[in-house]
Amino acid sequence: MRSNDEDPENEESGGPGFITGLLVGTAIGAVAALLLAPKSGEEIRQQLKSLAEDQKYNLKNKWDLAKEKAGDVVNSARDRIDSAAQQASSSVDVYAEKAVDKVIQLAEDTKSTVDKFKKGNDESLRPH
Repeated sequence: MRSNDEDPENEESGGPGFITGLLVGTAIGAVAALLLAPKSGEEIRQQLKSLAEDQKYNLKNKWDLAKEKAGDVVNSARDRIDSAAQQASSSVDVYAEKAVDKVIQLAEDTKSTVDKFKKGNDESLRPH
């Protein structure tokens, strides 16, 4: 079971369900107020049109803000991935250099051991 902190539609979290409910409730309340007000049909139609335009503007702004936030999240994720890839590449370079150094050291040690062995064998083969 999810806690209230994890529920995206929880009113306290300000999730999409809350926002949708808020917008629908506002629109219904405004329409009801206009229909119950003692005004002419033309005035009511004009107010309804104005209300619809306001809601359209508000929704467009919220949509643009949501797109901007989504873009920020994507850019942040890209930055983190690039940083992690760069760190991994640097680590690989360091370990590769260490491995090359170790191979060179082993080759030098092996050559030294072979040279000592040859020198020892050459001395033992000389007549005394």
